[in-house]
Amino acid sequence: MDIEYKYDFDTKDGLITKLTNFADNPDDDCIRCKEKIKNALLHCPELLYLFHEEEYEKELFDKNGSLKLDGDWDCYYMDNIRPYLYIPETQEKIKHYLCYRIMFNDEPLYNKTEKYLEIVFYIFVNGQDAIEPMTGLCRHDLMASMLREKFNWSNIFGTHCRITSNQENITDNYFLTRTITLECTVLNSIVKTNPNNFTSVINKTVRTY
Repeated sequence: MDIEYKYDFDTKDGLITKLTNFADNPDDDCIRCKEKIKNALLHCPELLYLFHEEEYEKELFDKNGSLKLDGDWDCYYMDNIRPYLYIPETQEKIKHYLCYRIMFNDEPLYNKTEKYLEIVFYIFVNGQDAIEPMTGLCRHDLMASMLREKFNWSNIFGTHCRITSNQENITDNYFLTRTITLECTVLNSIVKTNPNNFTSVINKTVRTY
């Protein structure tokens, strides 16, 4: 007997809309949290400046050195900022990178409705440009400090997150690294959003925007 399959879309546009909505609705914590991180990083000019991309700096500052709020700061995304672990190879052009990953490893004791969310940032700084010349400080330490300021004890994911690890290292290709891990608790996959954008939480139904 043939099985009849049903779908909550009937066009390509409907399929794309469904996939795009994962960035906002609470069903998929991985995609939603990565999108929150992306937005936070791209609204941190201090961090973007530390990537030392001279061709992009015209988007950060105008010719008088004033912060350019209408600049195209998104140009750093998928170049210096990557939403997955990317280990750079030795390159002719000096570049720096910030990667991040989302993981769920465990549940709080006696609490099945929540889970631990782990956010890991990987900073890669080319050793040939390790010191930020205007401050005299290590570039990867400054980047880590901006991440601390932006995320530590913030409620960007709905509950307070905190840094649980901050480790320095070096790669075989002479990148200085710093790995920062944060942890918080979030709901443990107990919601579902239907095609009409209504999200059911256990026995309650709420509207999502």
